[in-house]
Amino acid sequence: MTPASVIPDFNQGDLTWGFWRAQIAIWIVFALFGFVGRMAFFGNVEAAIWLTLCQEPLGFGLTSVAAVLYERRRSKANPPGLVVVCVVLLCMGASTLLASTGYAIHQLLVPSVIEAVPRHQFRLGVFHYMAVLPIWSLIYFGVSAVHSRMRAESRALRMELERLQQQIEPHFLFNSLNTIVAEIAERPATAEEMTRRLSDYLRYSLDKRGHGLCRLEEEIEAAETYVRIMAIRFDTRLECRCRVDPAALDKMLPHMTLQGLVENAIKHGMRARQESFVIDIDAHMQEDELLVLVSNVGQLRAPFDLARGGGGLGTLCRRLALRYPNRYQFALDQRGEKTVAQLRVSGEPEALLSATLG
Repeated sequence: MTPASVIPDFNQGDLTWGFWRAQIAIWIVFALFGFVGRMAFFGNVEAAIWLTLCQEPLGFGLTSVAAVLYERRRSKANPPGLVVVCVVLLCMGASTLLASTGYAIHQLLVPSVIEAVPRHQFRLGVFHYMAVLPIWSLIYFGVSAVHSRMRAESRALRMELERLQQQIEPHFLFNSLNTIVAEIAERPATAEEMTRRLSDYLRYSLDKRGHGLCRLEEEIEAAETYVRIMAIRFDTRLECRCRVDPAALDKMLPHMTLQGLVENAIKHGMRARQESFVIDIDAHMQEDELLVLVSNVGQLRAPFDLARGGGGLGTLCRRLALRYPNRYQFALDQRGEKTVAQLRVSGEPEALLSATLG
C-alpha cells in the first residue's frame, strides 16, 4: 500500500522541485549579500552590478551541475572521506573559475572603474567564493541528510501499514471460501450468490488497497457488502442500518476500518445466539471530529484493552495511530444490552512522508 510519488525523488537520480526552489532562494540571498559587499568594498555601483549579474548566475549554474552529478552517483557507496575531498577540490576549482571570471570582468570595465577596484582582486575573489561555496555545500548536505532520514521513516511506516493491512482479510477470505465449497453441493444458488458478493467485496478491497485511505462513503458500501456475505455464510437474518451525516461522507479513514468494526460487531452478535440481529452504524461530524458508532445486541465478555488489544481491533488501533497520531480515540464497551464500538478521529489524516522535499 505504498502511494506512488508524483515527483521523482533523490533515489531516482533526479532533484526535486523543492531543491530547485531552495537553490534559487539561496543564490538570490547570496546575490543580495554579494551586491552589498561589493558596494562596500569597491565603492562603485557599476562594478557591483556587473559582478553580481555575472558571478551569482554562474555560481548557480556550477552548483546545480555539481548537485545533479552527485545525485546520479548517489546510489554508489562512496567513503565519506572521499566525498569530503571531492567537495573541497570542487569548491577550490569553482572558486578559481569564479574569481577568474570576476577578474576578466574587471578588465572590461571603463578605466575609471578599474581605478576604483582594489589590487589583488583575483585573490579576494578566490577567498570570497571559498567562503560562499562551502556554505552552500553544508546547506545541501544538511538538507540531504534530513531528507534521507525522512525517507527511511517513510519506508518504515509504509512497511508497518502494509504488514498490518495483510493481517485483516486472509481469515475472512478463507472462511468465506470454505463456506462456498460447503454450499455448492446442497445449495448451489446460495453458493453462487455468496461468490458474487465476495467478488464485489474483494474488488473494493484490492482496488483501494494501494490508496491506504478511503472515503467514509466507500467504507460504508464495503461494510454493507461484508454484512450481506456474512448473512449468507451464517444463514441468519443479519441487517446493517446506517445513519450517516452527509458532511462526514468525504472524511478519510484507513482502508477497511469499518470492516474491522463490523466484523467485531458480528462476532459479539453471534454470541447472543439470536436468530437475527441488527448492526447499527452511526457517523456524524462534531466540528472537525468524526464520530463513528457501531453497535449490536450482545454481551462484551471483557473490556477492550487498547494498550494490549490484539486481533483485528488491535491492528485497527495501530493503523489509526499511524494515520491519526494522538488524534484518535477508540473504545469498546457495554451499553445496556448492546456492545458499542466508538471511534473518534479529528483533523486530517497524516500523509505518509513524501519521497520528495517538494
